[in-house]
Amino acid sequence: MQKKGLLITAVLFSFFFSVMTPVQAQDTTPAKEKVVISINLAFTGPYKDQSEEQLKAYQLAIETINAQGGILGKSIVAEVNDSFTKATLAADNAKKAIEEKGAVMIIGGCSSSEAVALADLAQEKKVIFLPGVTNSNAITGFDIDAKTGQTTRQVANRYTFRWFNNAWMTARALSKYLTVKLGTQAKYYYIVADYTWGHSIEKSMRQALESAGSTTLEAVRVPMGTENFSQYLLKVKEAKPDALILGLYGKDMINCLKQATAFGIKENIKIIVPVIESNMAKSTGPESLKGIIGSIPWYWSLKDTYKGSKELYDKFTSKYGLTPCANSAVAWTTLLEYADAVKRAGTFEAKAVIKALENHKFVLLKGEEYWRDWDHQGINSVIIVEGKGPGEQTNENDVFKIVDEIPGAIIAPTQEDNPVIWTEKLE
Repeated sequence: MQKKGLLITAVLFSFFFSVMTPVQAQDTTPAKEKVVISINLAFTGPYKDQSEEQLKAYQLAIETINAQGGILGKSIVAEVNDSFTKATLAADNAKKAIEEKGAVMIIGGCSSSEAVALADLAQEKKVIFLPGVTNSNAITGFDIDAKTGQTTRQVANRYTFRWFNNAWMTARALSKYLTVKLGTQAKYYYIVADYTWGHSIEKSMRQALESAGSTTLEAVRVPMGTENFSQYLLKVKEAKPDALILGLYGKDMINCLKQATAFGIKENIKIIVPVIESNMAKSTGPESLKGIIGSIPWYWSLKDTYKGSKELYDKFTSKYGLTPCANSAVAWTTLLEYADAVKRAGTFEAKAVIKALENHKFVLLKGEEYWRDWDHQGINSVIIVEGKGPGEQTNENDVFKIVDEIPGAIIAPTQEDNPVIWTEKLE
């Protein structure tokens, strides 16, 4: 298998979908009857499972939109590429889709480093970018220097809109809960992924918790794809913090949490996973999951509260026989919102679609949500969850209990906190 030459392409249109394979499916849709979008996901690497679930939700959204007549009478055709969790490859994939296939927008991703590269490309090519799972503050704000924690350049641009909660929102929501549960003087230890998201979640959590009176004992950064965390966990046991924060995702989080449980760390130390996911939680097992505190933007049990969540749950389980998770929610929401914005704009022209999205309020999976016009951060609630242990789960998908839902508007950064300035005017 060629590392860079491999393009996993799925052509999705009308009611028909090709199964994702390393062989490009033939697209016979006449050009005047289709609109091409570029989907980048990491089917190779530690975020593989999360990417595969996102693809299912994108397929479901495309099927739903096309069954209703498509967008402005055109069926969606998707170029689906494997990024191998590499930012440069993700950008190369999307660039080819734009230049060679005429893609009008970019969507997808489970890595903030990829999202940063794709945001830059979107601005260069003047196409809309709606990232998938990306929590780094950089996407709708500023990147930071890994060593100093100081802001460097503005990544946010006029063409990028992010629905997923940013690290600031995650941290402020969790700090409200943790300061009550563990007290304001608690001592924290961090193990985080050594790339833009890990740096962002570490900085945001430390700011939120330390401002409330907590102490940071140490913060350790580990490479993505780490499998053995024993050297880091031994130091955690020696430090004896009140809580361990794991800024890890995908298989990295699963491996670390399982090993932390085996090391007996949970006996005296509370474990927090700021950005957790139900399919990740299932893989850790009930014993490792028990008592873990985390946050997500959506959980399937919201179907009992919100009509839109029930629609996604029913359609996803009916089509795939699986329970959707937050990866499904972000894919479903962003693609439906893009389609609706194009219809309101009456054109696929990016600047018109941007205007249709900015400040647009909608109700889809939860209560009322909206896209801010000055940084393009999606404002929606953060769900605080606690992991269910053995005997608490009624089935394999019953992994969390929701302990709080924090409105996005009260925890999102203000313009003073996040002084984004648009360099491009829309005339």
